[in-house]
Amino acid sequence: MRGNSSGFTLLELMILVAILGILAALAVSAYQTYTVRAQVSEGVNFAAGIQAPIGSAYSNTGLPPTNRAETGLSSDPMDTRGNYVSQVDIVNGRVDITFGNQAHPDIATKTLSLTPYVAPDGAIVWRCGNAPAPEAQLMADAGGTISAVYQAGDVDPRYLPSTCR
Repeated sequence: MRGNSSGFTLLELMILVAILGILAALAVSAYQTYTVRAQVSEGVNFAAGIQAPIGSAYSNTGLPPTNRAETGLSSDPMDTRGNYVSQVDIVNGRVDITFGNQAHPDIATKTLSLTPYVAPDGAIVWRCGNAPAPEAQLMADAGGTISAVYQAGDVDPRYLPSTCR
């Protein structure tokens, strides 16, 4: 009398290993994207701390601050840095975040910019990365001689926060 065999065949085990390999590859890719997004978020958080001084400088003088010193920050862009951000600079009101230090190779040396716009009610609206332009004018002085210039940066859009896509 033959006994009942309740094990798996070699083919079934090979299919299971292949499926697990595919799932593991997808999980690693998703995790990598998640960690790079977290690193980009560090830069966006640094920029958030600089937006208020830019708005204050603009409302006091009517001019976009041309550099960090005009916002009351140190003049050295490398004074604002973190684990994944090598520097944060200000160019005519625009905030330029450069990634470096321990940043993932996909974003190391790349830049993300936040550009200020002035809404009709006078509020400052920020355009981050590849986000669509707001219903406002670029921050500029009354004569238009000093004006913020839109620049998205060169960080891959899949790594940007949803507000920057």
